Amino acid sequence: METKTPDHSLVALIRELREELTTLMRQEIALAKAETSEKASRAARNAAFLAAGVVLAGATLIMLLLGVRDLLSAGLINAGTAPEAAAWLSSFIVAIVLGIVSWALVIKGKKALANEGLAPKKTIASLREDRHFIKQKLART
Repeated sequence: METKTPDHSLVALIRELREELTTLMRQEIALAKAETSEKASRAARNAAFLAAGVVLAGATLIMLLLGVRDLLSAGLINAGTAPEAAAWLSSFIVAIVLGIVSWALVIKGKKALANEGLAPKKTIASLREDRHFIKQKLART
């Protein structure tokens, strides 16, 4: 009868290990889903804010640039430039400055989006801990 007890204990330990591993994997999958969903939700919300801001800023920028163009054109005319030359030169200068600013903003936005990874970092760290835990459990049996 003593020989059955260690076998029974070993079977019980293996069964318990299997149940714990199953529970652990389910919890890890749930954590990965929650973390990924949270990151996707945050990214979607931020993208919506970005889109709304771009639309409003576009309309504002058009009006502002028209005013700057007219102001620059008036300044060029006062400086002695022919009105026809002042009209196209002021538009050209405004376009060049706007192009430089636009390029800088695109680069900044691209870097910001690249830094926001979608990998579930907490889940990956937890899975590494689980691997260590499983190795310890298997070493005991």
